[in-house]
Amino acid sequence: MLSVSLPSWSVPRVRPQTGLAGVVVFLLWTVVGATWFLRTYLGLVTPDQLLFHLQHGGLDYADPRMLSRAARCLAAVLLLTLLTLKLLSGRRRALRLVLWALLGGGAVVSVNATVIDPCEPDPTGADYLARYYVDPAQVKLQLPAQKPDVLMVYIESLDEDYIRPRQPGQPLLPQLTALQDQFQTLGELHNLSGASWTVGGMFSSLCGLPLKPVGLMSHNAMEYSQRFFPQGRCLTDLLAEQGWEISFYGGASLKFAGKGQFLADHGVVRQFGAEQWKARGVPVPTQGWGLLDSALTEQAWQDMNRPRDGDRPRMSMLLTVDTHGPMGARDPGCGASAGDEDLAPEVVMRGALRCTDRVVARLVQRFVAQADGRPKVVWIMGDHITPMPLLTSELRTDAARGRTVFHALARYDAEGRPLAGPDLRRDFTHVDVLPTLAEAIGLSWSPQAHRLGLGVSLLAQPAPPTLMEQVGLRTMDGRLSCRSPLYQRLWLSS
Repeated sequence: MLSVSLPSWSVPRVRPQTGLAGVVVFLLWTVVGATWFLRTYLGLVTPDQLLFHLQHGGLDYADPRMLSRAARCLAAVLLLTLLTLKLLSGRRRALRLVLWALLGGGAVVSVNATVIDPCEPDPTGADYLARYYVDPAQVKLQLPAQKPDVLMVYIESLDEDYIRPRQPGQPLLPQLTALQDQFQTLGELHNLSGASWTVGGMFSSLCGLPLKPVGLMSHNAMEYSQRFFPQGRCLTDLLAEQGWEISFYGGASLKFAGKGQFLADHGVVRQFGAEQWKARGVPVPTQGWGLLDSALTEQAWQDMNRPRDGDRPRMSMLLTVDTHGPMGARDPGCGASAGDEDLAPEVVMRGALRCTDRVVARLVQRFVAQADGRPKVVWIMGDHITPMPLLTSELRTDAARGRTVFHALARYDAEGRPLAGPDLRRDFTHVDVLPTLAEAIGLSWSPQAHRLGLGVSLLAQPAPPTLMEQVGLRTMDGRLSCRSPLYQRLWLSS
């Protein structure tokens, strides 16, 4: 039998310890790189926010520029892994231990600097959500004599501070500032952790409780991902059941973070996102989050003028994209050109704010100006505060008050006359939007009048305190950020 002896160099021997060390180094640098990426482009995040996006997916429908940045970050992680293994190779044991300690400690520090967990359990051990939650499915509704048309606009990452420039003669949002002066404001809209991203802000304001992930690591994860809050009821459910035709207009993909699924499962039959606009022949930019605001508002207005289905009232919901972080978008419909690509982030965001300001104000004015003999309700709000504010040096920020969300409410009778409402000085959160908007539309209910979800109507007289006014924002946010058996049940399919 022929025996062949191979040269020793042709069969390299890899020690198991070396392979394990490579894996561990890569994982540690991945933690550092991922948290740096989140901190740089999204600001502080919560575990719920991370888990929710993993559970509901759609990350491949994010802004391609964001995905490109993530790919570059991964390449840097691979390079740093190789460099670290080179440094570890052949070093004395003491020096290797120092390098391992520095890398491990850096990963821990980076996580702590990026991820915050606001959960502060109730000392009694009780389900804090169950103590205050009024299930919209269990109330008896009374309808107004005339059902109004409703326009609800979510403006991406719009802080209230944007209407408070240091130089009054240089407003960042001149038209929305003027609209807010004409409309009614309700006080300070504070941001809960479960409303700190787009779908969270929409869900919290429509459903009356913060958004949290459910079942990610359980055998029911797929079942949860196919149904969004199946046992819960939201404002859109109540209106759809009472005859409203509800439409949603967004520039981004409906597949991102479960947004389209949430809307479809809760009474929004007509939905338009990036894919739907493309199917209609509308040019959608290949870069960015989707259809930009100048085109989005125009397409929404054209659809809002379609022939009406009998005498059904309508609710039209719109979600903008131009002011999405980290620096906003250049919108050609507002005069931006390809030559603007090298502008500083602050300049791009300033232009994005001006564009969204103009086109949203125009949409609202068109909606209000319709002489169709129908009452109307307009609600404008930021979906959440901006994670990474760029223009703080230009704003009059009140550190004691904290950052709050832009909002404004207007109501009109069937003759188009505005219904007066005093500006309020309340402290409230997204969960109070559900009952407040329900009462603004003209709904009333029993047995727990003025209360829905975790919120109370800010239009109620006498004025019951909001949960935030009762216990403070930190306590409310901390308690509601913890696990809730009631919340889990609301997500269980029947």
